[in-house]
Amino acid sequence: MRISVIVPTYKPQAYLWKCLGSLCRQTFDKSAFEIILILNGCKEPYYAQIKEYISANMSGCNVVLLQTDTGGVSNARNIGLDIAKGEYITFIDDDDYVSESLLEELYDKAS
Repeated sequence: MRISVIVPTYKPQAYLWKCLGSLCRQTFDKSAFEIILILNGCKEPYYAQIKEYISANMSGCNVVLLQTDTGGVSNARNIGLDIAKGEYITFIDDDDYVSESLLEELYDKAS
């Protein structure tokens, strides 16, 4: 695994779908990166909605969905860091969407 993308989220709205969509459309080899999505400080109905979205829209993307009752973006990022398999780590906020070449460009610069 070359890159782990850690995305913390709390009570997400529709902006999360735009974020996840932009990550899934990356030009970087999909088998070379993982998306670690951490739902922190809340659970339902968000967990079920996210799971459904991933199943319906993110085929071919390596997505790990975790949930913790402990809130806080820093806690969520640390949980992601603990399980990340990537050679490199990047953080994306749940209300951001990125260019389709972001991971490819970051990896090229880093290596």
